[in-house]
Amino acid sequence: MKLFFNVGAILFMFSFLFGCSSFGYQSPRYVKLAHEITEKTAKELKAQKNLYLAGTGGQMMDDIQMLAMSFDYYQEVDLKTGRKLIVQVINEYLSAINNNKEVRPYLHEYPFTAKNVEIRIFVYNPDRSELPLEKIYCIECINGDLEYYTRSNPRQAIYEETYEQASRAISSE
Repeated sequence: MKLFFNVGAILFMFSFLFGCSSFGYQSPRYVKLAHEITEKTAKELKAQKNLYLAGTGGQMMDDIQMLAMSFDYYQEVDLKTGRKLIVQVINEYLSAINNNKEVRPYLHEYPFTAKNVEIRIFVYNPDRSELPLEKIYCIECINGDLEYYTRSNPRQAIYEETYEQASRAISSE
């Protein structure tokens, strides 16, 4: 009986230490490169625009198909200011990705476009409190489409446009 418990305890410890961990697992090179690019871009955006990285993500099963970043921004924006901010973030991220020669062979599509990045900016008051219901609280770019949301109806965008339309609108100002 004692032998049974000793063998059971050893098997349990072995499975705990090695069976459930990623001991020895190495992320593919392209995943590491994607993280480096995202981290560097986030630091630059924090310094330039006071955007605070809140989350990252991507689609990277066999190559890099999409990369994503979410930010917190502590300054109220209107549609025009929000548009300019998200387009600048998209442009900065795309530039960092496309100008990195080491990551190019791993990109599903080169050059990456706004359809290959997802950006979300959550907007708060400078004191980090929530904005009034009618103010823009979230701006996002998914598949190259920009959408602007208020808290009064967080599931229905108050305005939608493509990245290209937003870029043209900024250029014509």
